[in-house]
Amino acid sequence: MVLRLLLAALVVANIGYWLWSRGASTESADREPQRLTQQIRPELLELRRTPSAAASPAPAAGSATPAPAPSAPTP
Repeated sequence: MVLRLLLAALVVANIGYWLWSRGASTESADREPQRLTQQIRPELLELRRTPSAAASPAPAAGSATPAPAPSAPTP
């Protein structure tokens, strides 16, 4: 009986937290709308790769994966 009450309390707590977190995420989207008006020339923003991703070595010629075997023709 005690375990059922504990399980029911945990389910109610999880549902309550889920509802609370959904409400908190909607208001965070427009928390600081004035920042959008303070941007200076946002169209010049450019995304670049990180140096580690750009400097990754190319795979060696000997380590290439073999081509898949051709499939048998269907009758």
